[in-house]
Amino acid sequence: MGGCATFCTLMSAIGVPLLLFFGYLLSNNSPMIEIPEPMKPEAGQGCYMAAALYAITFVVAYSSMTSSAKEASAREAKLQ
Repeated sequence: MGGCATFCTLMSAIGVPLLLFFGYLLSNNSPMIEIPEPMKPEAGQGCYMAAALYAITFVVAYSSMTSSAKEASAREAKLQ
C-alpha cells in the first residue's frame, strides 16, 4: 500500500500545477495550445476541475502514506 500511495502522491503533486497552468493558458485563449478558439474556455474549466480532483487525490494519498508509516513503526519489535 505504501508504494501505491507514494506513486499517487507524486503524480498528483505533478498533475495539479500542470493542469492549473493548462487551465490558465486555455482561459486566456493562449495560442500555445492549439484547439479551436470557441472550445478553449470550456477546456480551461475542465483543466481546473481535473486539478481540483488531483488535489483531493493528493490529500488522500498523502494521508494514507503518512498513516501507513505510523502503523509500520507500531509493529516493530522492541529489542532490549
